[in-house]
Amino acid sequence: MDSDRGAAGQAARGNRLGLWPFLMLAALILGTGCGTREARVVIISPANGLMTTAPSVEVQAVLLDVNLDAVQEVRVNGLAVPPLAGAASFTAQVTLDPSQIEQPILVEVIGESGTTLRDRITVIFGTGLPDGDFSPQGIGLRLTDPGLDEIEPIVTDLVPLDLATLVPAGTLVLDGYCYLDSWFGCTGRVDASVSGNPAPSISDFNIDVDSLSGKVAADVTLSDLYFKLDVNAVTGIGFSCEIVVTAATALIQGDFDLAPDSSDPDVVDVSQLGGVNLVFSTFNDNTNCAGFLGGIVEFFVGLAISDLQNDFVKPGLEDFLNAEDASGNTPVAGSLEEALTAVDLTGPVGTALGVLLEAPLFAIEIDPDGITLDSDARVIAANPDPDAASLTASYSIDLPAPAFPPTAPNGSPYDLGLAISVSAFNQLMMAETESGLLLSTLTEIDFGLGAQPITAGTLALLLPEFAYLDPTVALQLDIRPTTAPMITAEAGPGEELVELLLLQLEIKISPTVEPSLSLLAGAVDVTLGVDIEYGADGLSFLVTPPTPDNLVVSVVQNPLFVDPAILEALMPLLVQTAIPTLADSLGSFNLPEFLGLQLTLVDLARIDGYLFLYFDLTPVAVP
Repeated sequence: MDSDRGAAGQAARGNRLGLWPFLMLAALILGTGCGTREARVVIISPANGLMTTAPSVEVQAVLLDVNLDAVQEVRVNGLAVPPLAGAASFTAQVTLDPSQIEQPILVEVIGESGTTLRDRITVIFGTGLPDGDFSPQGIGLRLTDPGLDEIEPIVTDLVPLDLATLVPAGTLVLDGYCYLDSWFGCTGRVDASVSGNPAPSISDFNIDVDSLSGKVAADVTLSDLYFKLDVNAVTGIGFSCEIVVTAATALIQGDFDLAPDSSDPDVVDVSQLGGVNLVFSTFNDNTNCAGFLGGIVEFFVGLAISDLQNDFVKPGLEDFLNAEDASGNTPVAGSLEEALTAVDLTGPVGTALGVLLEAPLFAIEIDPDGITLDSDARVIAANPDPDAASLTASYSIDLPAPAFPPTAPNGSPYDLGLAISVSAFNQLMMAETESGLLLSTLTEIDFGLGAQPITAGTLALLLPEFAYLDPTVALQLDIRPTTAPMITAEAGPGEELVELLLLQLEIKISPTVEPSLSLLAGAVDVTLGVDIEYGADGLSFLVTPPTPDNLVVSVVQNPLFVDPAILEALMPLLVQTAIPTLADSLGSFNLPEFLGLQLTLVDLARIDGYLFLYFDLTPVAVP
C-alpha cells in the first residue's frame, strides 16, 4: 500500500545516512504495526499562541498511529491524566498562572519501554489584538515650543502663500462705500476691488507659531506689500480711480485650533478662532482718479477716506481673510492646513522597517509648552514570507494616552518626542515575523572556534548520540518562530530597556538532503533583554544573549535518544545562533528627516508601557 512504498523510500534514504536502525526503532516503539508510519501525539486545542485571560484552558490531544496497548502513562505538564481506556484522544484542564505571560503546555505519552512521544504549545496569558486592528493610542508625537521655533522656517517654505492667491484679483474690499454724504443723503458711492494688473505681490513672508492653552497663535508677516485697488463710481458722478497701496510689512495675527480631520484623521484640520487682526508698518497710498471732474472727485475721495489704512484697506482685507470657503477654511487656516500635511513620520518609518504603518489621529492637545498629536496605530506586513507563520493576533496592553514630560528623563530639553506603546511595537514584531523575522536555516555554526559546517561528526563532539551516524552526513539547523517576539512593560533580565519574549521558538536538526526527517527537535521559550542605541547608523537594537536561567527547553522529537541533560546545556548555544538574526532584522535604521530637519536622539526611556524617544531638530547638513 502507499504507506509501505513511502516507508520503503524513507528506509532507503535513511540507510544512505546510516539512520536505518533508528528509523526501525521509531517505527516499532509505540507504533501500530501497520507499516512504518510515525507514531505521534498532537495537541489539537488550544491553538498555539492563544492569548487569553481565562483562569484555565482545556487541552485536547489525539494519538496518531500509536499502539494504545503499549501506552503506560499520559501526562500534561507533568501531571498524569486518567487512563485512556482504549481511546485515542483525551482532554485535560490546565490552570494558568496569571503572574506570567508564557504558559507552556507539554503533553507526553510514555510507552512501556520508556519511549516518550511529545507535543508542545504555548498559551499567552494576556489580551490579543487581532491582526489588522488598530492599536488604540499606539503612537504619540510631541512638538515642544522650542521645537515649533525650529520648524517655523520649514513651515514657512511649505505654506503656499502667494498674495495674488491669498487676495485674488477682483476681491471686493469696498462695497457701495459712501465717499460723499450731505443733508440730502449719500450722493456718491463707490466699489473698490483688488486689481490684477499688476497682481498683488510681496517679496517674502515668515510665520511665527506659539502654543497657548487650547490654541495656537500664528503671526504671518508679509514683507514689501504691494497691491492696487480699482475704485469705480456706483452712484453720483461717473469716474474711476486707482489706489496703489504699499507697506513695509503687513502682520496678520490670529488664533487657531488644531484637531483631527473628521473625514480624514490622517491629516490635521486647522480652524480659525475669531477674526484675524491686520497691522501695517510704513503704510503708503497714492490715489489717481480719471473721468469727468476726476481731480475734484480725487479730492473728495481723499478727504472722505482720510485714513485709508484703517477705514478702507485694513477692514476690507480683514473681512476677506476672515471669510470661510466651502470647506469652512479661512485663507490663512487653509494655508497652514496644507503645510501640516507634510508632518508625517509613519510613511518613512514604515518604509525603513519594511512594513505598512498607519497612524490616524484621534486627539491633538495644545498647551503653553507644546503640541501633542495622539494616534492609533496599525502595522501590517508589506511583503509576507510564504514560509513564515501566519499570525492572528499580537500581545496588547490597554494603556492611557502617553504623557510627555517637559524635559527628557536625563533632564535635557528636547524639540520632538515620540512615544510607541507596547501594543504598537508588538504589532511591528508580528508584521516582521510574518515577513520572515528569525526564519532561517543554518548549515554552519560557531562552537567558539569559528564557523564550522554542521555534520554528524561535529555534532557528535557535543552530542555523542550523533556518532552513530555517518560522520560526513551534512546537517542543517532550522529555526522557526511560531509566535511573534513580544515586548512587555517590564525591563529586561539584566535591566535592559525592555524585556522581549520569544515563545515556542522551534529548533530542528535534520539531514540537508532530507530536511523533513527530524533527528532532533524542540521548542524553546526565551526571555531576552533589548537595549536601543543611537549612532552613525541610526537607531540600533542590541539583543543580550540569553542565559540558561532565561530558557525553557522542551524536547519534542528525539529519535537518537540524545541525553536531555546534555541537550539543555547545549540549547543556549543553539538559541544564540538565532540572536544575530533577530538583532540584524531589527538591526539599525536611519531615522527619517522631520520636515527636512535631522533627528538627533537626546534620550530614551520606558515609561508606563511606552517607549519614549526624545530628539533635537537640527538642519540637515548640506554636502
